[in-house]
Amino acid sequence: MGRFRILSLDGGGIKGAFSAAALAVLEETTGHRCVDHFDLISGTSTGGIIAIGLGLGLSAREIANFYQEQGPIIFPNTSLVQRTAATIKQVFWGPKLSGDTLRDQLQLVFGERKFGESQCRLVIPTYDAIGGRIFTMKTAHDPRFQFDVDAPAVEVALATSAAPTFFKAAKFPRHDHASYVDGGVWANCPAMVALVEAVSFLNIPLDDIDILSIGTTTTPFSIADNAEAGVAEWNMGLVDVMFAGQVEASFKQAGLMTKGRLHRLDATVSSGDFTMDDARQVKLERLMNLGRSEAVKKIHLEDIQQRFLNGIKVAPFVPSL
Repeated sequence: MGRFRILSLDGGGIKGAFSAAALAVLEETTGHRCVDHFDLISGTSTGGIIAIGLGLGLSAREIANFYQEQGPIIFPNTSLVQRTAATIKQVFWGPKLSGDTLRDQLQLVFGERKFGESQCRLVIPTYDAIGGRIFTMKTAHDPRFQFDVDAPAVEVALATSAAPTFFKAAKFPRHDHASYVDGGVWANCPAMVALVEAVSFLNIPLDDIDILSIGTTTTPFSIADNAEAGVAEWNMGLVDVMFAGQVEASFKQAGLMTKGRLHRLDATVSSGDFTMDDARQVKLERLMNLGRSEAVKKIHLEDIQQRFLNGIKVAPFVPSL
């Protein structure tokens, strides 16, 4: 058996444009598709949308175009007045954005296709808002995994990307009375989720696993100014530090478990450069250019060409149904 290759895709709202652009240039530079070269793809939130798209056979360029074209429709608050009004709504009255708009735009690219039509194994983290438990949606890569495969791909994408305070919880008709919120509340970087899946359910030896983990940009965050702050002073900073902490823990733990065979592609940006819902064209262009620039750096491109998109295709995925 050859190397078992995992692609892990972080959450981050519209910042997924960074990840999609990085993958697009990697596919185009190497001439190889991700879906043919990864045994397992795991993505959370916006990373889940990208993962599902790749699994259904879309090129990374098509997914990047989705972010560029549909992003401003999904995240429409482009003026200062609109953004301020939406933030006030988010704090006092309910979700900041329309889940119906997200559904409509996803429908344009996924259509009526089922989650189980994926050409590779997928693990998509979400959170069961009714049961109060972590949850993962999976393709049928084990005979036990039969409960999500007939669900529309759009429904799975909504379940992993319904970020609390940004979108309302996503109903999931295939699971009676179920409602899900963004998997980022517990697995914003799904590298460890994917690693556990490979070892525990697919019986892959740790020494045979390589992981490519792609972020959505990182901002250095210090809690020094909040050391004695209350809830109001922390504000969204509390969410930021929790997300940043669990992302770092996930990819570093996975790196230790695989003895350094995890390659992390991400970019550090200044505070305030990007937010998960700022889809102004100037921001999108900067995100996508940053993703492209990071992907073609020698430190990334050489390793990815050698270990991941290297022309050695994975065995075709055959669902266990």
